[in-house]
Amino acid sequence: MKKPTTREIIILIITLVLAAFFIAYQYVIKPMNEGSMDFNDRLRVDTEKFNKVRRLVDQKSLVEARYQSLVNLIGVVGSEEAQMPAIVSKIEAAARESNIHIANIQPQKSITQKEVRFLAVELEIDGQWLDIVQFLYSLQQQPNFYFINELDLNKYSDTTNSLRGRIIVSRMCLINP
Repeated sequence: MKKPTTREIIILIITLVLAAFFIAYQYVIKPMNEGSMDFNDRLRVDTEKFNKVRRLVDQKSLVEARYQSLVNLIGVVGSEEAQMPAIVSKIEAAARESNIHIANIQPQKSITQKEVRFLAVELEIDGQWLDIVQFLYSLQQQPNFYFINELDLNKYSDTTNSLRGRIIVSRMCLINP
């Protein structure tokens, strides 16, 4: 075997040094840079969240006033039994104003999500198309704020053009803490 020349030894050393730099960069320097970028990004996001929360705390009275207006608008419910008669009477009043006949009204199972409860009622109604639309509109406006969950209308009479339908309406109430 022939002895390597000085030029070949220099090329081998340069190749080994470049390979060592490449390995060091890929497995040491690059992950450290990415980790510091992730840390800086997380720090920036956490700082933004902190500043947002601090602004909310600074506006505490405004937030409490908005919450109180929401409580006044929606209402706080202590129990479902206490709220259901008021819901039924408001629905019946809206039906009378709209010339709608309620054939049947049945409370449904309520749905609770976090601090909000949805109290639902199933209605069977008879009436003219325009009266039904007026009824649905009045249910969804202030101060009622009912949601129409389901609506099924069928033709009831050919001579009077009246419709019969089934409607499930619900009302959102805040749960008393």
